Amino acid sequence: MIDNINKLLFLDIETVGAYKDLDELYREDKQLSKVWDDSGYEYFKRHYPEDSELSSTDVFSKRAGLLSEFGKIVCISVGFVLEDGEIKLDSFTGGEEEILTKCSSLLNRVDKLGFLICGHNVKNFDLPYIGKRMLINNITVPNIIPNYKIKPWESRVLDTKEVWNFNSYRGLSSLELVCASLGIPNPKDNEVTGANLHSFYYTEGDIEKIKDYCEKDVKSLINFVQKIK
Repeated sequence: MIDNINKLLFLDIETVGAYKDLDELYREDKQLSKVWDDSGYEYFKRHYPEDSELSSTDVFSKRAGLLSEFGKIVCISVGFVLEDGEIKLDSFTGGEEEILTKCSSLLNRVDKLGFLICGHNVKNFDLPYIGKRMLINNITVPNIIPNYKIKPWESRVLDTKEVWNFNSYRGLSSLELVCASLGIPNPKDNEVTGANLHSFYYTEGDIEKIKDYCEKDVKSLINFVQKIK
């Protein structure tokens, strides 16, 4: 199922809304705010029925980070497993352009070394998000990130959600659920969650806690791959 764990770059990202709140979006980007009013707000209400009664302001704060056009990346964490089994973790934080520039450099290096990118739902979320935000920030997108020219069988990506689902698209398959099913510890600081990440970032501003939250997901991802291998 997995040939060489030492040739995998494990990756996870954390995202928030690109603006603190809807008022700031309206002040800073008239064109984008119009798109939010025309289709963004309705998109999230349609995909998250539990939010159907929330105001546009509340939906933006809660969900905007899920779409790269309305969000931004605040942390990218990566991990490697060395030949002796030691796990190495690293994270990129700071301004988004700095984060993406460092990530681009790393992806180009591992591409030349024959690595695959490994993540949970990385094909549908992390990598498209990184690619789009790189274009928005005028950064050349590394070739290892799948694009419209790459055939599915040429992809250099191992998505553990696909591995776990055995080609099925039904059922729940979050990393938290997978770890719980396999008895893999998935410790999280309850102060930071996916649900409150946007508000935590803009009110607390504690990037170290966000980095720790992201790195724990990478560590759980590595433990998952080690277990099934």
